[in-house]
Amino acid sequence: MVPTKLRALPDDGIPPNGIWRYDIAAGQWSQPFTGGDPVQRLYRGPFTQVGNSTAFYLGGLKSPLGDVVFHAEFDPKPYPVQGLLVFDENAQSFSNVSTTGLNLHGTVNDGFLTNIETLGTQGVLVAFGGYTNAPAKPTTFGYYDTDDTGTQWPMQNITVYDIATGSWYRQQATGEVPSWRYNGCSVVVSATDRSSFSIYVFGGWGPLASSNNDGHVFVLTIPSFKWIRVTSDETYRYRHKCHLMGKNHMLVVGGVKPVSADGPGPIGINTGITSCDNNPKFNQGLGIFSLNHHTWTTEYDPVIGSEPYQVHPSISNIIGGNTTGGATKLFPDNGFSSDALRDLFGVGRQESTATAPSPPANSTLDPKLASSPRSHQSLGTGAIAGIAVSLAIFTIVALGLIWFLRYSRRRHHQPHPPASKANQTNESISQSIILAEADAGPAAPEFRSGKEEESLARIYQRHEMSDATARYEMPPSSGNWGMPSFVETQEVPGFLKIAELPDPTQAQQRR
Repeated sequence: MVPTKLRALPDDGIPPNGIWRYDIAAGQWSQPFTGGDPVQRLYRGPFTQVGNSTAFYLGGLKSPLGDVVFHAEFDPKPYPVQGLLVFDENAQSFSNVSTTGLNLHGTVNDGFLTNIETLGTQGVLVAFGGYTNAPAKPTTFGYYDTDDTGTQWPMQNITVYDIATGSWYRQQATGEVPSWRYNGCSVVVSATDRSSFSIYVFGGWGPLASSNNDGHVFVLTIPSFKWIRVTSDETYRYRHKCHLMGKNHMLVVGGVKPVSADGPGPIGINTGITSCDNNPKFNQGLGIFSLNHHTWTTEYDPVIGSEPYQVHPSISNIIGGNTTGGATKLFPDNGFSSDALRDLFGVGRQESTATAPSPPANSTLDPKLASSPRSHQSLGTGAIAGIAVSLAIFTIVALGLIWFLRYSRRRHHQPHPPASKANQTNESISQSIILAEADAGPAAPEFRSGKEEESLARIYQRHEMSDATARYEMPPSSGNWGMPSFVETQEVPGFLKIAELPDPTQAQQRR
């Protein structure tokens, strides 16, 4: 469809930058006002859309045919640009996100870009494949340029972008990795229980005269980051687009059929012969692939298409589970590249992010390891209580010894008080209680010295258990310390209670 009202083009034939919108119901084109970051005309960048609100365009090339100033330069050549262009369809506004974490150069052209809306808080983008080069480095990126391995972004190097946090993560994939390719397409579907996500990849093209060029369908299953080939045929195609149709079909639209495995066409580079698209699988330029049965078809039944996606045995045989999910392989073979990426996918903590061994393909992963973070070893409540009681007993013995030495010294240097004053001495026996709370270490007794060095003012020692534990402090009494003659072991929850003890002189008087 071409805009109904085209403005006159400048003499160089390059129209000014603009955003066009097509109203399907009205059948009309319009040019809405957009705000935010400025945009430039790019091409060959992969793109995707999350829901009905946000669209993403990744990388791309800047061409002299799309920019008046660039076109006026001497011998201009296209060059790659960095950036993830985000379009908020509700606000009609653009923003440009840095892509330095995407890959070595932060650029990509003709690669694969897929979104998984149910991961993270706002969804994630998954990117791989295509070619890359240093920003602003002139290049033609013609068909023969694809033989330069330095510009190829390998299919095993996967990059994940967390939309909510703006974070980039790189992860290595394993399995039956497809040969490097560009200009293919992909769709993603989720198991019913969301234990795995399958990114279906079809078509694309690689180096010229390569026997690895194929028409297979591959699946990148996540979070195990395992490549699986699910079909084997020669349905060569590139520059097409893929869409999820219903819940379980991949619709392939358009594209070009290569002349042969030696050249991408549509006109043979070496022979000049035009390639006609007479493949019956793509009648009228449309191809339909059943994700439930892994077969190509020329018909689509919307009733069948509305049925839930079922994980095919060719996938569940590798990651475990069944048609509705229940995947047991939840880690990449070499572990996640970071704990943050692991947490983003919502799987349990692994022992190592670099050398963690992968369980066998058909083995069952321990559910505790897969679904809960690694527990940290800690002391139990009983152990803490035992330590607290031991510290309390040790403190009691130490204080008793200090009291005994000072009491004996005082008795040695001072005459015995008259019998009439014995009761006064007994009445002034000090009372003490040691509060034992379980989570703090012992504190040294605090002595407040006055004019008489022999007298002890107060002794309190606390071992805190928790904020919720009440503290019961008894006010100290003045006077001398009495020698304990017995210990009452009355149990108070969370405390060791030392009862008030009589003085030996009091016991003599009673006799």
